[in-house]
Amino acid sequence: MLEKARKVLEELHLRDVIAWSALIAGYAQQGQGHEALKCLKHMESEGISPDNITLLCVLSACAHSGLVNDAKMFFAIMTTKYCISPNSEHLNCMVVVFGCGGQFDKAVSIIKAMPFFEYSAIWISLLGACRKWGNVKLGRLSFDQAIQLDSNDAAAYVLMADIFGSVGMLEYAKINQSKT
Repeated sequence: MLEKARKVLEELHLRDVIAWSALIAGYAQQGQGHEALKCLKHMESEGISPDNITLLCVLSACAHSGLVNDAKMFFAIMTTKYCISPNSEHLNCMVVVFGCGGQFDKAVSIIKAMPFFEYSAIWISLLGACRKWGNVKLGRLSFDQAIQLDSNDAAAYVLMADIFGSVGMLEYAKINQSKT
């Protein structure tokens, strides 16, 4: 229903950052990153500056669409152009961007540079990227960090079992699945 949502937005007498962010988020959820970026440009052409939520939606759109270079660019200009400091959600999005793009060294460097290293969602995000690429070694590290922070997080166990299963380590996968 994104086309309907776009038409509703266009018919609004007063479009604001909230309305634009909602539409950008919709495009992000559907993996339509290019459309989300077009919305951002249109929003800015109307004189509306993005806020931290808008930029989170933009980074998410890039992550779900494999637009690594665009995500890097927006992340880089968050503070300089938009005067917005990245928070844990922005950093998490960049871990997803780099992880899903197979750039694990960059994803890990973001985690290591975080002032709030003990953030389990970031490890789950990296674990999800490891599942995509079958990266057992980094997946195991991410898993260990995630369960150290929250041993009851079923997502960590499921993702690790999926990683083991995808590379033929079925015995390890069964052990992990039995813990969920």
